Amino acid sequence: MLEGRAEVVAYERDLSAFFLRLYVKATRSYKSRLIEGASTLAEACAASLDVYLAIGAGAAPQKRGTKTGTKLRPQNQDLLFWLGRYLQQEQERLEAGLIKPATLKNKQETLNRHFKAYLTESGITRTSQIKVGCFDRYEIFRSQATALTRRKELSIISTFVDFLIKHRLLDPYEAAQKTLVPKVRLKDADFDSNPPFRDEEEWRTILNHIRRWVKEGEAHPNPRTLHWRRMFWTLLLLLRNSGMRPAEARALRWKDLEFENIGRISSRQRDLDLGALQQQGIDEAELTDYERETLGRVDRYVVHIRVLQSKTGAMREVTCNAAEALSRWRKWQRQYLANHQAELRCVGLTSAVAADGLPIIPDETLVFALPDKAGWKLSPYNTLNVRWRELITQASPDLKGPQLSEHPYTIYSCRSSRAQELMDLGVDVYLAATQLGHSVAILEKIYARLPQRKRATKEAAVIDFGKRKPSNKIISVDEIE
Repeated sequence: MLEGRAEVVAYERDLSAFFLRLYVKATRSYKSRLIEGASTLAEACAASLDVYLAIGAGAAPQKRGTKTGTKLRPQNQDLLFWLGRYLQQEQERLEAGLIKPATLKNKQETLNRHFKAYLTESGITRTSQIKVGCFDRYEIFRSQATALTRRKELSIISTFVDFLIKHRLLDPYEAAQKTLVPKVRLKDADFDSNPPFRDEEEWRTILNHIRRWVKEGEAHPNPRTLHWRRMFWTLLLLLRNSGMRPAEARALRWKDLEFENIGRISSRQRDLDLGALQQQGIDEAELTDYERETLGRVDRYVVHIRVLQSKTGAMREVTCNAAEALSRWRKWQRQYLANHQAELRCVGLTSAVAADGLPIIPDETLVFALPDKAGWKLSPYNTLNVRWRELITQASPDLKGPQLSEHPYTIYSCRSSRAQELMDLGVDVYLAATQLGHSVAILEKIYARLPQRKRATKEAAVIDFGKRKPSNKIISVDEIE
């Protein structure tokens, strides 16, 4: 058969079975394989070409690793060994400044915790077992996670598979398949996992619970507990007013903040100030030019935040009304240092004091880092998440819940609420995208799906409220009648 390259034979022990046999010159031996499904000689001859190609005609067989030290085929390596090598490479990239610590942490958690468990359950231990379809059950395995989380984890697994391909550890045919790692298709509902607060009343309810929780910390025997709660409270206020990502806020240093007084002269306040001066027997003419100019001034402060470490890598400036909260937190920090300076002696704490007698915090210090004997330290983000869930659980009897989502409020709800607030105020979409650190396309795709009740009431219902401030409230149909 096949112009003398092979022959179809049957052996006397079973003449109903046909085999394709060929001579291999390299090893001076014969190679044969059963022609399945052939019951006659004609059927065996017709199927001989497929069998010839399947057994690798003319190719020299690879040596088996029977001796000590013999290397295995590149496509049959220990998968967990190369998983460790990949994470080691990512650690080196972190040290070189090519990736962020959070990126490495996400990869380590996904691969060491979830991916390894999936491999064990699926019985995958060698690189030769990685074939199209071997990861299709991962979504079922991680069904308890959100679709966004599953997509992120499969993306990390895909980068590891690319690492294996670059090192030629996969079968060439399998490596060429684009469907080796499945992709998660997201639905519109998958973007509702961080719903905004229903309204300002809902946010005030949450704040009231947080204030009581901070107040309870004053009775705690460990002063660090109260200090930590004050830090968390300030962080939430900043996130709600600025719309920053938690990671961006935690990376801020005091030198990245610039405070501005945008107050104005109030005629009512001016009359009150003049009345107070008259009671003290002071005439307006006795005031200096600066005192007269600032008479009746109502102070209002904003903070301009320089965001250097963002998710997209682009730097931006965010302006918000969290100046007083940040100023109060800085004073709490300095008071805490003054009360515990002797026992702390932390790195980066100078002995210099300001005019008020409190220690000076260096501008290089992280805004939300806490002083410790070993230096300034940030609390783990998971600790913040756990504390948030506990607070929301305690406040849940007093909360109405999200308006268009079945998910509970998260820390990222502060960001979603700020995005909704910007849209309700009619802020230019480009400015809103710049403040949030998104492209306009992403802002319109994700955040434009947020509830638009305020704008709909004014625009869609075509109700002219005039110049008065509306006192809207939810009522029953009976009240309308």
